[in-house]
Amino acid sequence: MTGAVRALRVLAGPAALQHLREHGLRPADVGVIPAAAGGPKGLILNPLDRFIFGHWLPKSRQVVHLLGASIGSWRMAAATCPDADAALARMAADYIAQDYPHSPGKPPRPRWSAKFLAPN
Repeated sequence: MTGAVRALRVLAGPAALQHLREHGLRPADVGVIPAAAGGPKGLILNPLDRFIFGHWLPKSRQVVHLLGASIGSWRMAAATCPDADAALARMAADYIAQDYPHSPGKPPRPRWSAKFLAPN
């Protein structure tokens, strides 16, 4: 591949690899995006998410299936907002700043729900 990034390893079948060699990766080629759970992974990917969902992927019109768990589901939900770049930036900032003060142990559900559902 010309202009290949040496730090990136692409695993693809023969047809997909040929397509990438001929065309590169285009927004129209994407049909599914999985998002991993685990706070730090989701946060470190925020700049890439903001580019992909805020600038690159909107150039296409096909349905893209989004899959996620934990912070991955929040990332994918933010990605569906009309201004995905801003929504993803806010999601990361809010995720970092979240605070649920409570007595030692697991907080009671009503308190957790009230904190989560409180207006900004």
